Amino acid sequence: MLKTDILIIGAGLAAIMTALKASERYKVTLVIKGSRKSGNSWRAQGGIAAALSSVDHPELHYQDTMKAGCDQNDPELVKILVHEGPKRLKHWMEKGLAFDTKEDGTLALGREGAHSQRRIVHNDGDQTGKVCMEYFWKLLEKRDVTILENHQAIDLVIGAHECVGATFHGPNGQVVTIRASATVLATGGIGGLFEATTNDPTLVGDGLAMALRAGATLRDLEFIQFHPTLIYSQSKVIGLASEALRGEGAFLVSEAGQLIMESVHPLGDLAPRDVVARVIQGYVHRGEQVFLDTSMIHKFEKRFPQIAALCKKGKVDLSQKRIPIRPGAHFHMGGVETDEFGKTSIPHLYAVGEVAGNNVHGANRLASNSLLEAIVFGERLGEYLANLALRPKLPTLFSVNHKEQKVTPKLPNVNEVKKRVSHALNITRNEADLKELLHWLSQYEPLSEKKYNRTLWSRKKITSDNMRIVASLLATAALDRKVSCGAHERSDTGKLHVVRDVQTVIS
Repeated sequence: MLKTDILIIGAGLAAIMTALKASERYKVTLVIKGSRKSGNSWRAQGGIAAALSSVDHPELHYQDTMKAGCDQNDPELVKILVHEGPKRLKHWMEKGLAFDTKEDGTLALGREGAHSQRRIVHNDGDQTGKVCMEYFWKLLEKRDVTILENHQAIDLVIGAHECVGATFHGPNGQVVTIRASATVLATGGIGGLFEATTNDPTLVGDGLAMALRAGATLRDLEFIQFHPTLIYSQSKVIGLASEALRGEGAFLVSEAGQLIMESVHPLGDLAPRDVVARVIQGYVHRGEQVFLDTSMIHKFEKRFPQIAALCKKGKVDLSQKRIPIRPGAHFHMGGVETDEFGKTSIPHLYAVGEVAGNNVHGANRLASNSLLEAIVFGERLGEYLANLALRPKLPTLFSVNHKEQKVTPKLPNVNEVKKRVSHALNITRNEADLKELLHWLSQYEPLSEKKYNRTLWSRKKITSDNMRIVASLLATAALDRKVSCGAHERSDTGKLHVVRDVQTVIS
C-alpha cells in the first residue's frame, strides 16, 4: 500500500495544472492509465479561447459561451472562466509559453464556431494541445511528483463515508492501493464509447463509473458534443479536422459543391457545433458525402501540419482541396457534479477537466473553451488543495462483504457496446432507440451491483464493466430529458424554449 498527500488520477492538461499548483506544498502522486502521452489533451488541434485583444472583452466571451450552451451554463462559473482565463494565460506567456504570432509580433488570434470575436490562440497552427502539454510536463518534471504510468484505476476507496484513495492494476497485473488525503478524478471524457470519435479510444468514462460506485452525484450526462468535421476516408474516421479551418476560410459543401450552411444559420459555417453536426448528419443519413473546401486557405499544409498529415495517412488527395468529413463524438459536457473548486458530493474527492460536471459549458461547449477550462479550473483546484490543511489521520478502510469475490459477472462485448451506443446516443435520439439500448444492457449486472471484487478482474473486464455502466447512465439521462436542448436532440419531442431548465442528476 502506498501513501501520498494528493492523488490525481489522469494526466491531461487539467491534471497537470492541478499537480503543478498542489505540489508547491504537498506530495502529489499522478497515476496514468496509459503513458504520459496518452489522453485527449495531446490531440487537441484547436486553440485556447480568451479575450486578449483590445477589441475583445471577457463579457463578450461570456455572452458567446452562454449562447452556445443554450443558457444552461452556470453563469458564475462562466464568469470565472472568461475573467480568470486571460490573466492565467498572460502569466504563462510571460513565463515562456509561446503562441503563434503575426509578422508584427502580435498574437495571431483565430476565430471558430459561435465566437463573435477573434480570440483563439494557437501553437504551431494545429498543435496547441501537444505544445502546451510538452511545456507543462517539463515544468512538472522539475517538481517532486511521483508519476505512475500504465496503471488502470479500478475503484475509489471509501472509508467512513469519505474518499481515502483508490485501487489500481499495475503494469504487471498487480493490485496497487494508494491512500491519500485528497483524491482527484481527472480521467477525461467518454468518446471511446463511440465508433466514430476524436478521443483517445481508451477514454470510456472510467471516472464516471468509479464515482457512481462510490456514491457521488453525476449530472447532465445526456449532453454529448459531436464535432462536425472528422476526416472520413476509406470507410473509416482518420482524425479531426479542426474548426480552425473554417475560422480561416474553409467552408462546407455537398458532393455537388453546394454550400450547405449558408441558409441554415446566421453564422453559416461558423454556427455552433451542435447545429453544424446535425446538418452534416442529415446528409450522411441520405448517403451523401460532405466536404470541407480548403481552397481559401493559403499554404494549407504549412499552416495546419497535423491535419495535413492525417489527410495523407487517410489517402486524402490534398490537391483537390476537399476533405471528406462526417461528425463524431468529441466532448462530454456532463460529469461528476462539482463546485467552482472541483469539490464533489463525497468529502475529499475532487474532479477536474472533462470528467467534472461543473456546468461551465451548459448544453453545448463553445469551441476552444476546453483547454481554457483545464487551465483555469485545474489551477484553481491545485491552489485550493495547496491551501488546504490535510487530514492528520485517514479513516479506517471500509470493507465490502463480497458474496462471490472470484466470480465475474456476465459482461458485454466492448465493440457491441460501441455499436449500440453509436446508434442510440447519436446526434439525434428517440425514445424507442434509447429504451432498446437500456433493454439490451439490462441482461447484464444492474448499476448498483457491488457483490464482485473488481481487483480480481482483468483490465479488459474492468473496461467492459465501466462501459456498460456509463452507457446505461447516458441512455437513462437522454431518456429522462424529454426536450431537445443544445447537443441533446430528441427527434420525438419538442425544443426547449425556457431560459433555464432543470438539470438531470444521478446519484
